[in-house]
Amino acid sequence: MTPRFLPALALLGAAAVACGPAASHPVAVRPAAAAPAPSVLPSPLAPSPAVSVAPKVADPLTGLSVTHSPVVVVKVDNATTARPYQRGLGHAAIVYQELVESGTTRFAAVYDNAYAGEVGPIRSVRETDIELLPEFGRVAVAFSGGNSGVKGQFRSAVRAGQLLDASYDSLTSHYRLGEQRIDARNFFSRPAGLAAASRGATAKDIGLRFGPLAGGSPATSATVSYSDRMSVAIRYDAGSGTWTILQDGTPMPGVGPTNVIVQSVRIRKGRYVDVEGAPSPYTVSIGSGNAIVFRDGQAIRGTWKRPSVRRGTHYLDAHGHDIALKPGSTWVLLLPSTRSASF
Repeated sequence: MTPRFLPALALLGAAAVACGPAASHPVAVRPAAAAPAPSVLPSPLAPSPAVSVAPKVADPLTGLSVTHSPVVVVKVDNATTARPYQRGLGHAAIVYQELVESGTTRFAAVYDNAYAGEVGPIRSVRETDIELLPEFGRVAVAFSGGNSGVKGQFRSAVRAGQLLDASYDSLTSHYRLGEQRIDARNFFSRPAGLAAASRGATAKDIGLRFGPLAGGSPATSATVSYSDRMSVAIRYDAGSGTWTILQDGTPMPGVGPTNVIVQSVRIRKGRYVDVEGAPSPYTVSIGSGNAIVFRDGQAIRGTWKRPSVRRGTHYLDAHGHDIALKPGSTWVLLLPSTRSASF
């Protein structure tokens, strides 16, 4: 297929939060295609007996019939030095990839399936997360360390009933201290244990809709650049109906979402800096902007809208109707509006 270049996605300004070694800057994107449910993704592990689970019903986060547990969001490091140690991301219902300091990125992985395997390396919460995550309800957020100002804001959100603290400082016994890297110490935890300990909200409607493919144009690969230092590519695997995610050209093992959404967002300067003094970018997730949904080997152009911090995000087509996702997991690339996606 001859690649085509799509116009730059219109998004907003620059900057986010700094809580630990990370980075931030915008870049470009190239679309891909989607297909049937992921055979690449490992099947979820059995829920922890300590977790209170709900009966199998359609999951508002994946459109699948699953056994629900309280939602846990885990902040996962994506520094180049962290990638050899990454685990558990393929079991998340939704993964957000957000800009941090120096043009690098970090993940917010959302679990609602009592996944009993380890996830990590776990790193700090960001100011961006305090705005993004309340759309899931009062859910547990797992992180390790962070900027003192951001942690203060996070505690305020906890007191306001918006989020729950499942950090290393709060639930130390649920974390495993792993390898010492040149730039950080690896921490890991298990969503099932965190869910049982925090007992937060279960999955609710956050605006996602699932159903048959309607419209779109063929797209089997795409590339986006968050900054001059960091890019993400996606490639469609028609056999499994999933997308391979490549970080700086390297495929992520065990990761194969059914849907990928490129969400064009405004980035503004955050209030904090990281340990090296780099300013933290703040990803604005309330408002509206352009979006591209990739599923079943097709790209569907549209927009996103989120009215307030406690409300969900809807992805809409040119007629203002919700774009239907394919049941399964979803990867959301929160791409700076100054960058573009190319298929």
